Amino acid sequence: MAFLSSFDISGYGLSAQRVRVNVISSNIANAQTTRTDEGGPYRRKEVIFKAEDFSKLLNDTMLNGTSPSPFSDPLSEGKEGYLNNNDIMSVRVDKIVRDDSEPKMKFDPSHPDADATGYVAYPNINPVVEMADLVEATRAYQANVAAFESSKNMANSAISLLQG
Repeated sequence: MAFLSSFDISGYGLSAQRVRVNVISSNIANAQTTRTDEGGPYRRKEVIFKAEDFSKLLNDTMLNGTSPSPFSDPLSEGKEGYLNNNDIMSVRVDKIVRDDSEPKMKFDPSHPDADATGYVAYPNINPVVEMADLVEATRAYQANVAAFESSKNMANSAISLLQG
């Protein structure tokens, strides 16, 4: 069960970071978009993650039963000062929020989206910040891949020990 839990936790992390990379990519792609269906310039979006109790996620998505935590310490239970925290936390995308900060105003009277004073509203997107966020999300994704591969190697080693 511990191997399966680690696979699931890494999978949730991979999924969350994939959504984050997609949103950041959308922000970069629309950094110069001055007209949207909602009216006005494109608005930057951000992904908000939520930490959830992994055993609750398992119960909600699987058999709706309870399973012991693979990281519990039954020898320490009941000792003074021992905090019985067997919860393993996982991450999920809670929501994608829109940044409603003021757009950047640039003077360009020849632009088709210029207002009466000749200013064009551009998205308030800083490409440097977006690229830094993209690197961070990519590294987090790679870390989850490495954790998944480590779990896979441990499971394969355990299986080969049992076969041999």
